[in-house]
Amino acid sequence: MKRLVIYFHYDPAGCIDTACRIAVQAVQKYGRVVFVTNGTLAPADRVWVSQSGAGRIERENVGFDVGAYREALLTLGREKLAEYEEIVLMNYTLAGPVCSLAAMFTAMDARPELDFWGLTRHYAMQSRRFGGAVPEHLQSHFIAVRPRLFNSDDFWSYWQEMALPTSYEQSIIRHETRFTPYFAARGYAWDTYVQTDDLKPVFVNPIMACPRELLANRGCPFFKRRSLFTPYADELRRTDGLAARELCDYVTAYTDFPLELLLVSLLKAQPLSALAQNLHWCYPVGAPTGKTPNLNELGLRLLHYEQPAADPVTDWYNRQAAANADTLLAEAAALFEKNPVLGVLSPSLPLWQGCTAARRAACADAADVKLPEAAAAFAAQLAVAVGHGLRDGGIQFAAAIDDEEILPHAACICTEQALRGYQKRTSLRVDGVCGCDSWKKISTAVIGIGRTKTTID
Repeated sequence: MKRLVIYFHYDPAGCIDTACRIAVQAVQKYGRVVFVTNGTLAPADRVWVSQSGAGRIERENVGFDVGAYREALLTLGREKLAEYEEIVLMNYTLAGPVCSLAAMFTAMDARPELDFWGLTRHYAMQSRRFGGAVPEHLQSHFIAVRPRLFNSDDFWSYWQEMALPTSYEQSIIRHETRFTPYFAARGYAWDTYVQTDDLKPVFVNPIMACPRELLANRGCPFFKRRSLFTPYADELRRTDGLAARELCDYVTAYTDFPLELLLVSLLKAQPLSALAQNLHWCYPVGAPTGKTPNLNELGLRLLHYEQPAADPVTDWYNRQAAANADTLLAEAAALFEKNPVLGVLSPSLPLWQGCTAARRAACADAADVKLPEAAAAFAAQLAVAVGHGLRDGGIQFAAAIDDEEILPHAACICTEQALRGYQKRTSLRVDGVCGCDSWKKISTAVIGIGRTKTTID
């Protein structure tokens, strides 16, 4: 089948991460790819697209995926698209594939009665956020369209009249939840590759609620990046909160997909606390054994730091943790050996009812000391300090600060790479070594933490 894949991509730095490259290379086996990005690609990434053989459209970051698809379709034009037997609209929010795409395309090629089809569906629900009654629909991360539809006036009118969204909610209302019922009402037949109707009474959004089930038992070749950083409170309202952890365990154990590289990419933009909560990065340390390991031989460093001011209860627990820290070195060293991706270990803070209120009150009373910022600054400094000298300068960051509870968690980032980028941006010597000048800049540069990424000027 002669197939065209319009692949939408977005990255604020103009980078194409490993997960995107894997997806593009996988679908290229089944059709020509036009790579559409909302922004300007970095030079090396532009070269990669060219060398991959894909077409390229770089455009202003307006209209989300809807704007990208619309511009690509209108740029290519009706006459050019008529040369194809299938057009796939796909975006970077999918990670994978974790298996061959042959089974999916073979199965759907054997269903010529369909005018359009998708990877997965979202079931009907009520949502004030998304305009009230949300109909059952194909999810816009992967939709394939066939000639009876894309050669029709209905299809071109839909895109030509599309009002570009200015928010995520508008993109869902104006396109994702509208596309399927709009064309179904005009007589076009549709279905999904992944069949989940038996889950309809349980989950409205199976690819988010039970991704492991879809990958392991229903042949789904992709999963959502968002599974790893979606707001955890939302997950607890609709699942047991283990979906992302089970997904990652499955991907790691049964597929060749490089999950760790995806995590490194996500940590450039997503809150560490969000990944830590969804993936349950929690590493308990056992009781002291009295042994004192040689940390230098193990490539580890022990850092003593002054805790930021907090409420009396948290201060008490902090003092207890500090007093016991040196006695736990052997257990910490064993934990690092067992979990090589773990890089920084710090004590966990208690969850008690008055913690958040007390911290907020303390922050409001002291204009010069804001606990979230102070904790974030420590986390950033610690990441760079510990990252230098660790195994190959690789992943080695495991402290995160939750925007509500200020909880240290585990996560991973390529510290040396991040440091080199920061040195280059701030006109320092680019050597990946955190010397005095680099340390001074970094220790004063962290200005925010929370549901948006930590920001360094």
